[in-house]
Amino acid sequence: MHPHDCPGWDYEHHPRHDSILPSLCEALLLSLKNGHVEHLSACSDTRFSHGCLFGRLTPDNYPYFAGHYRGEDFRCLKYYDVRVGMDPRVGVYAAGVIRAANFLSEALETGFKVLEEAWAKPDTHLPRHQKIFYTVAFSTRILVEFLRIHPYANGNGHMGRFIIFMILAKFNLWPKKWPLDESPPYHQLISDYRDGKPDALEQFILRCLIGK
Repeated sequence: MHPHDCPGWDYEHHPRHDSILPSLCEALLLSLKNGHVEHLSACSDTRFSHGCLFGRLTPDNYPYFAGHYRGEDFRCLKYYDVRVGMDPRVGVYAAGVIRAANFLSEALETGFKVLEEAWAKPDTHLPRHQKIFYTVAFSTRILVEFLRIHPYANGNGHMGRFIIFMILAKFNLWPKKWPLDESPPYHQLISDYRDGKPDALEQFILRCLIGK
């Protein structure tokens, strides 16, 4: 049972979040662009990146909220369940987070291999626009599943968006309009994706790539 005296966490309640977080997001993206991030391992386990972004924004005396999954063996994370909005599909129970994250990691490894093989083909055999679409389609599937798991007590949106950056960057694709610090207007698109309608979210990411 989750201890009744454990705090909830919303990084926006930190009085300096609006000055701390943007600069940390910028530093994280710069590190990615400069080649200091190993795409697959950083996508498969975002805990280090999460700790980098949110380590200064946790409640007092609860530093482990940053950089650790719900369900890990910390007093106020082990039974930390979440619900997001009115969608009961979001938020794996704390006891299942690590297992779900491991399954996602396996899907990432498989997907990266398939995409690497696709990008290795000459454009005459597989046109570049098709490679881009496959990459975007894969990234949206991973984003939606990551947000369904909701592995962290807070900051899941940032990590989901960073995963998109990392997958695209792996294949030298850099979005022109995809923010890390601010949430884009895509919540209904994600819900539609869960309802079996992926096209709108995929098109949204494609438009972010070309800046429209």
